[in-house]
Amino acid sequence: MILENMVDSMFAKRNLLWLESVKIKTVSYRMSASTGSSLFTTCFALFLLDLFKVTDNFNSEERFYWISYIKQFQDKERGYFEPSVYYLADRDRSRYQLTCFALSAMKILGCEPDYPLSFIDQWRTPEDIYKYLMENGCHLGKSGSGNKAMFLAIFLTWLYERTRREDLKDMLDAWFDFHNRYQNCKGFWGRSLSNHSYHGFQNGVHQMLVYFYWNRPVPRLESIVDIVLSLQDYKGFFAPTPGGRGCWDYDAVHILANALRYTSYKKNAILNSLLRTEKAIFSEQNKDGGFCESKETSCHLSAFLKSFPFFFQGTFYPCFYRIMQYLIVVIKQKKENNTGWVERGIPWSESDIWSTWLRCLTLAEIEVSRDAAKLSKYNFHKTIGIGNFHNG
Repeated sequence: MILENMVDSMFAKRNLLWLESVKIKTVSYRMSASTGSSLFTTCFALFLLDLFKVTDNFNSEERFYWISYIKQFQDKERGYFEPSVYYLADRDRSRYQLTCFALSAMKILGCEPDYPLSFIDQWRTPEDIYKYLMENGCHLGKSGSGNKAMFLAIFLTWLYERTRREDLKDMLDAWFDFHNRYQNCKGFWGRSLSNHSYHGFQNGVHQMLVYFYWNRPVPRLESIVDIVLSLQDYKGFFAPTPGGRGCWDYDAVHILANALRYTSYKKNAILNSLLRTEKAIFSEQNKDGGFCESKETSCHLSAFLKSFPFFFQGTFYPCFYRIMQYLIVVIKQKKENNTGWVERGIPWSESDIWSTWLRCLTLAEIEVSRDAAKLSKYNFHKTIGIGNFHNG
């Protein structure tokens, strides 16, 4: 397959040529040059290929290889997709997350799982939804709770769209009712200062993308916009550490880009903010064509000291939060970003598939937000979840 015949953007070609450099075989890709592969990395590779419409040109043999590889990870009895090796202690989080990615991948490939997602049967009533969300601390904004709330909504949505069962609609309504009821005054979930600031939007975006997909009004959206805009650093990034980070910048951009669909509040400020982020992300592309988690984050104290201008922006708490987040990296000597998707962490400045897809996805959302006519340039996911944009 000749990329030059399928991609008309030099930027896209550079990313896709980098992707080829970590390819092991037909559908197997290393997370980065120094790390291994898993079904997670296969999904991320497919997502990057699809974003730039390479998948539109897959022939039947290529689709067969991708589909066959993904389907072999499905548990026949319970229906979820299971990692071949668990790298996180929370197995439910790993298998639910992988299942969400696998469902998105299969939609791209035009197929369905071989076996029913029978694990969804554990949730049968609106009361079950409330109980699950409470037990996982979603009302408290507990770390990782946004992901778990999102997984639940994805599974209910996936099954509802195939069956149109009224009980599933009732459970989805309960999901929204729970989040409307426990939303804090800033628009996120949880009562601590971090839940009103950085952690609030980074954790809460998982719930918000469910609102966006279902075209449900997000309560306190103007407050959410204010908080996110206030946390953008002088370079244009939104992470609490220098140089931005893939998830943080995507989360902020996804909130702001979708806010443009629902309100005219601070429209010009949002567009200017997105333009700054676009320029910042382009400046961070590695020479090999891919993107890393952060080119500026380092466990060396000297790097921390050089970053003082970054720390002291805005009000007291965001400044404090930035300092503490970076000190954790320095004190714990965190030389790698541990994702739980492959056997070891990824060096901060090493290009990896997740960061590359997420950075490209973020840039695509910014471009489309600034010019709706550019929507046809990209394939955004048709399924609910990360990767969906203007398709819900």
